Amino acid sequence: MVAFYKETHWSTRKGKFINAATEHNYNLMVERLGEKESEEDVEEVADTIFKEVLGRKSGYAVGMGHMVIPDPSPTIVKSRAFIRLSEENQRNKSDAEMYKSKLEKMMGDIEALQKNFSEHDKLLQYYWMSELEGGGESHRETHQDA
Repeated sequence: MVAFYKETHWSTRKGKFINAATEHNYNLMVERLGEKESEEDVEEVADTIFKEVLGRKSGYAVGMGHMVIPDPSPTIVKSRAFIRLSEENQRNKSDAEMYKSKLEKMMGDIEALQKNFSEHDKLLQYYWMSELEGGGESHRETHQDA
């Protein structure tokens, strides 16, 4: 909403706002938007700030004729929040499934590495034992004889 306000009140020919009041309103909206916490729904906060700075305007509401257009009901606002949270929940679930499958694959890889390490360790121990039992002496004798 705030970016839309700037787009509609900015003169590309002059390279500035169309008048001082619109620039003041825009700066006020940006300032208030900066004060809000980033955890809040940015779209809702921007809409609230937009209405605070510019006020309400008469318009036509379907079924109600010309009047001040009412704010959405709390049920609709909660419904929007619910839909947003539901979508976020679905994304988080799919991410969790992806990470779970990656973890399972890594655990399988680790088990295979441990098995290979164990087999190589047994081979090294067998080699060292055979060297200590006499295989090493024959090597020394051949080196000394040569």
